Amino acid sequence: MIRQFILLITILISSFSQDTLTAQKQNTLYIQDLIQIEENIAKNFEKYILSEYKIPTITDLIDDNYLGSNFSVLNRMGENIDFKDSSKLQLKYAITKDEYRKTKDENLGIENFLVQLYNRDLYRDYTTVFSDDTDVNNMYVEFELKSDEAKNIFDLLKNGNSIAKTCVASLKSTYCNNNDRTIRWYNASSNWIEYDKKDFNKGNITVSSESILTSETTKLSSLKVGSYIFIKDKTKNVKMIDDSSGNLQILKVD
Repeated sequence: MIRQFILLITILISSFSQDTLTAQKQNTLYIQDLIQIEENIAKNFEKYILSEYKIPTITDLIDDNYLGSNFSVLNRMGENIDFKDSSKLQLKYAITKDEYRKTKDENLGIENFLVQLYNRDLYRDYTTVFSDDTDVNNMYVEFELKSDEAKNIFDLLKNGNSIAKTCVASLKSTYCNNNDRTIRWYNASSNWIEYDKKDFNKGNITVSSESILTSETTKLSSLKVGSYIFIKDKTKNVKMIDDSSGNLQILKVD
């Protein structure tokens, strides 16, 4: 009888251990899937702003051109997948449920390696985890934009500028996508400044009219010292700042 009881206990322990191991393997794969989802969101965020010239919501990205129309935001380990603050390039931290987070109580949750795996950069290229063990509300996943074009467009958008997908002569006080390489800003008189998407204020620009040189000194002063200002169909000027006064100086180059 005792031998049978010991055998039964051994079988139960073995079964329990096997079930625990299976659960750990499943959760490990789930973590890897979460990381891949976050990486895909970051990549498609960049693709979206380079195509649509807007900062997207998760709903905007659930489209066949981006994450796919069947993309699910459900997350069994925490809140639904979403941006924490898209203007700061932040996603919500995914593992917030106690059952998946090991605390000082060794009996609570599964092994902490799940959280460690999620927090590591091992499978991450676009994303980085910021973890605060004292306050889960301070945790987030930050992602980065890879191209200078995306960074410049994002900076314009997050600072409240609107960018039209195409440029037309009637635009006023707004930016627009001119072509694959350049972006324009139209002033209140529908005259424009054309920037390189990659270099933006660090590069040379073209203006539609010489009047821009006097009417838009604020924008021109933000250019890198020594930048060339090309006037459409005319000549070029070089921009510099007077060291003593800080005033904008534009010198004509023959």
